[in-house]
Amino acid sequence: MKTKYIKSLALLLGAGMLGGCGENAWNDHLDGFKEPDVYTKTETINYTLTETDYSTIAGLAANKTIAAADGEADALKAIGTNACFATQEQAQKYLPAFLANSSFPYFALNDGSSVKVSYALASGYSTEADAINANCPLYKVTDEDYQGAWGSEEDFISGFAPVTPAAANLPKILLAAYPNAAAGDYVLASYAEASQNPIFSAVEGGDDVPTSIEESFTADEGNFTKEDITLPEGSTYVWRWGSYNDVGYMQASGYVNKQNLDSDSWLVSPAVKIDGNATLSFQYIVNFFADVATAEKELTLGVREEGSKAWTGVEIPNKPTKLSYDWIESGNIDLSAWNGKTIEIGFHYISTTAKAGTARITDVKVLPATRATRAAVAEVPTEAKYAIYSFDGSKWSVPENTVVLQPADYTAMGLKYGNMQDAQPSLYLPTYLKSALPYAQDEDQITVVYRYYTGSATVNRADLFDFNGSEWSKGNIVTDQFTRNNNVWKFNPSVIINLPAVKNDAASVLYYQTCVNWVYENIDRPLGSTSITSGVGYVTKYGNNEYYSGTSAYQCNVDLRASAAKGQYPGGYEDMSDEEIVELEKYRFCYEVFPAALKTLHPDAKPIAGMDITYTVNFSAYSGSSTDAYQMIYKVVGTGEFEFVSCTWWANGTSSLAK
Repeated sequence: MKTKYIKSLALLLGAGMLGGCGENAWNDHLDGFKEPDVYTKTETINYTLTETDYSTIAGLAANKTIAAADGEADALKAIGTNACFATQEQAQKYLPAFLANSSFPYFALNDGSSVKVSYALASGYSTEADAINANCPLYKVTDEDYQGAWGSEEDFISGFAPVTPAAANLPKILLAAYPNAAAGDYVLASYAEASQNPIFSAVEGGDDVPTSIEESFTADEGNFTKEDITLPEGSTYVWRWGSYNDVGYMQASGYVNKQNLDSDSWLVSPAVKIDGNATLSFQYIVNFFADVATAEKELTLGVREEGSKAWTGVEIPNKPTKLSYDWIESGNIDLSAWNGKTIEIGFHYISTTAKAGTARITDVKVLPATRATRAAVAEVPTEAKYAIYSFDGSKWSVPENTVVLQPADYTAMGLKYGNMQDAQPSLYLPTYLKSALPYAQDEDQITVVYRYYTGSATVNRADLFDFNGSEWSKGNIVTDQFTRNNNVWKFNPSVIINLPAVKNDAASVLYYQTCVNWVYENIDRPLGSTSITSGVGYVTKYGNNEYYSGTSAYQCNVDLRASAAKGQYPGGYEDMSDEEIVELEKYRFCYEVFPAALKTLHPDAKPIAGMDITYTVNFSAYSGSSTDAYQMIYKVVGTGEFEFVSCTWWANGTSSLAK
């Protein structure tokens, strides 16, 4: 299950500035040191933890003592490493020591004060990020590695290139560099790569140029042959030559006489000798298959040595994104695995009676490195790059749903040292991901790997980011309330709700309209009302106030006028005095209607063992002559369940009508 992650960059920006140190910070310990502000009033503060705060929390002696007693020393250390808490319970355990420490800007708040702390909760934290943060060395590719990739100690560059790509060579290099690697290990590879292929000593057209293929099927199938395994019923071929708009191609199809039929056939190239770092490329079309995924399975590429009948499957780099008659560039396919051997290239097509797609192939090229149009080796620039690899016990590969910040990215961010520090990951990476992954969908997740300066060393680090449909964020941001009493901070999720008697006040309108809606659904509808604005029953024709308990989302108060109640619904108050009507409305409001509104608006409220969780409501009531302020208190007794405790409009806090 994916976790929704939401946070405020503005809060992080403001909080991140608290961790900076000026060049004269050392002077704070000498003459002229300024004592921190002392907060003499009871206050409620909102605070978002910075990246530095997590390290502080993990390093506090008080927290280390707690963690040691609970056997959680490693878990506490992980808070600083991952810059998040593993669970809410963990945050509630370790945050009080931080709030009492001078590292917290408001540590001198008085008793009775509250702090609402927003922090990152790593529910669903990626295993990749955990493993990378625990141990992920940096491997710098050496000249010896490049020589091995190029197959020469002379004709090579200190970098990879299209004919010697990093993706094809790094797994082999890492396998040799880490012979004792265990499954689950991670490595960040640092290397260089050129966008152009170099040219070495060979001259195009010379005797040393290996055999190549350049076939565009201009007039026929050229030197290619067909090996049919299953011909569609009623047809003598699967592959045939064709052309359109002066472009020749070989086409395969199992659609015959308007029927989808079984077929299986290979289009086979002439033999070609691979000498050096040769590459294969071609253009292709896929259309009328069941879908794109089926097209990838029913048109495939293979290589076999001359004289052999066994094909080795080869992946096509550039895959189709849609079914159409648009040509797709395959991308360069490395054939260096067959260096020194004579091979044949095969295009394998199959179809079924369920669906027979159409495939076209053209512009097939097998070119050795010396045949392509290249710049001279001295003129081929390289770019520094990073790649993350994981080991599965037998091979190294790039983990899924992972991106790596490149050296050029740090430069674009204005980070001149090629790494991040302090709160920079939370500040910069959401913007980076929005640019790098413009088509991300709601609830997508990605693990971002980057270089991070701890203050003493640069390490490889990873964080899980989540997309909420508009923004990327790290960690599930949770807000918990802590209160200070007797000089001790404690977790206290009790809630205070202020409902000012001011028209259009957002909070007041929300709560009172919820009350009105409940009265309509649970009282008026059973009485026969068919619309909240029908005016039949306790809810008035305006649909925003009712006289069952007196709530008004228009005036944003409780209307206790007995005359108004009788005028709206006389049948509900027959033979009752004004005093009795007012008492009944008060009772209904406190014991029946408002608890229902709390349940609707706070369905996730839960009791906590050993602690009374209360909801205190400050509101106003209109008597006909004045509007007076009152307070009522509810106790959370179950999930979304609220029990009335007291209200100040009764001398003893409770109604005489309560049983």
